[in-house]
Amino acid sequence: MRRIATSIVFLAISCRPYPAAATDFAAAIKALEEAKHEVKWDAKTAVVADVTCDGVPDTLVVGYEKDGVWLGVVPGPNAGKSAKLTTTRFSVGKQTQSSFCAVPVRIETDPIECEDEEFGALPGCKRIKGCLAFSLVDDSCDSFHFYWDSSRKKLTWWRR
Repeated sequence: MRRIATSIVFLAISCRPYPAAATDFAAAIKALEEAKHEVKWDAKTAVVADVTCDGVPDTLVVGYEKDGVWLGVVPGPNAGKSAKLTTTRFSVGKQTQSSFCAVPVRIETDPIECEDEEFGALPGCKRIKGCLAFSLVDDSCDSFHFYWDSSRKKLTWWRR
């Protein structure tokens, strides 16, 4: 079995303020559609979990466009003025460390584990009660694993 070295990369994201009154999937999808109107956001993939470690549940949604998969992270309605909606694009089938092998993609949440058994401590990772890590999974190749980097105050992903 061939192993790919772990790559810890900080997300290249676009940020927009999120309407603080929105509290449901429909409002999160609407905000994402306004931010990236060319993307077809899949409400069936939506997951609510605190992934920014601020004690407020966020909404995660997968979106699709030609040859691309998007991740949208919509901060919870009580996250404060500094909370920003973020979107990140990944290619599909490009055979690179930042590409999915296939679609569809789903979101899975897990308790934060700040150490990978093979590669050691994850930079900036802290266990915070109620905060979750998550993965984007395509069932064809290695998943993208996300956690909140407390030192940089950003979501960070890694992959084997």
